[in-house]
Amino acid sequence: MQLVRRILILAAISIFGLALLAPLAARSASAVAPELAQALLPDAGDTATLADRGQLVGRQVALAAPATGAPEEIANGALPTPAAAPMEATLHSVATPAPARPEPRVVTYAGDSVWDDLAQCESGGNWAINTGNGYYGGLQFSHPTWHGYGGGEFAEFPHQATREQQITVAERLRAARGYQPWPACRAKLGLP
Repeated sequence: MQLVRRILILAAISIFGLALLAPLAARSASAVAPELAQALLPDAGDTATLADRGQLVGRQVALAAPATGAPEEIANGALPTPAAAPMEATLHSVATPAPARPEPRVVTYAGDSVWDDLAQCESGGNWAINTGNGYYGGLQFSHPTWHGYGGGEFAEFPHQATREQQITVAERLRAARGYQPWPACRAKLGLP
């Protein structure tokens, strides 16, 4: 239905455009008034102007031989040709350097372990922190993650567990997901 509607709209626009252009086309095809045509041509005595313009015939004055209807002959002669240029392709080999390998990431930490640096980044190094934001302890575990990786055997919430118990659960989490659960501090510390 929309296709038919579009076709009808385009047809209407086309017809309307033709209706607007038809009078202009008819006007441009009309004959030029004789007095206007005479004004466009130079006087018969002005043969220099006619010759300069390359015209052969003025109003009634023939400036060149009368037209015979025969084709004009062109003198046969050697035409100048440009110098020959070799058209061979030249290949140039350009040495490209080997792609640079990224520098291996070196995990560094200032505390006793990488977990101390991660806790410093996540919670300011406070292993017993509970700010009420849904994340607990030095490594900012959520309650479901803490229990999902066996933290419930130590304490109900991570901030109630010791530093070593939190690191034990973090090691289990890292074995499953790497350092991905700590994205901002992972990037800041350069962890893999």
